[in-house]
Amino acid sequence: MRTRKYRNTADGIGFDLSISDLMTALCCIFILVTISIVISLKEKISLEEKHIASLQEKNSIADKYKELQHELFLDLQKEMESDLKRWGAKIDPDTLTIRFSSDDGFDARSAELKPGYKNVLKEFFPKLIKVLEKDKYKNEIEEIRIEGFTAPDREDSGGEGSEHDYVSGVKLSQERTQNVLLYCLENTDYSQQTNRQKKEEEKNWVRKHIVSNGYSLSKPIGKDGKLLEGDGEIDKEATRRVEFRIKTNSDNIVKQFQNEEE
Repeated sequence: MRTRKYRNTADGIGFDLSISDLMTALCCIFILVTISIVISLKEKISLEEKHIASLQEKNSIADKYKELQHELFLDLQKEMESDLKRWGAKIDPDTLTIRFSSDDGFDARSAELKPGYKNVLKEFFPKLIKVLEKDKYKNEIEEIRIEGFTAPDREDSGGEGSEHDYVSGVKLSQERTQNVLLYCLENTDYSQQTNRQKKEEEKNWVRKHIVSNGYSLSKPIGKDGKLLEGDGEIDKEATRRVEFRIKTNSDNIVKQFQNEEE
């Protein structure tokens, strides 16, 4: 076999290095590099698989809550469909909001419930609680939100009037929703239970989950019946309203996913 002779001139020592030894060393280096690349690829694939599994889990949870929300809408619609038109109410399937017109429930600039609106609430609230306290929904409900909204005065032309309307509207819308909440809790027979202890447990559940808020001129409704995003003509009659919005735990799940991504 051919060899090449190398001599260290400083020490005067010579040695022979065969080409086969050189190739063996190169092969060892190549193998080490290949192993390193394979390990790196395996780690990358493992991370990608975990990421895919995480996305699948999130999608599965999101699908679950989307299906739950759809089922809840259908049950609310089924329970109330024969009464909604008579009540002057609508259910939004996307936000689980039952919307009532304030013009039908209150006199202008008044927070006192009209007698007809009281009768509506007596019929409506027990039906709402009947659906929400079903076993498949009860633990998924975060809040029953009563939200009030006002619209600009008809004679308002902007300027200081708009600011005045907003400030007074906060107070008015808050008083209206508080009165609705108190009336529902104190003057409607919403309990579905006959057992005294279970009846009290049901009432406590409602008290813990129900809240009221006044939003004044916020979230106006346009002529198309949808929330107005930016400029556009306000439907004042539709904007003056009280809403019952069902907030489920899906909102918290979405926020949790967003925080994890950040």
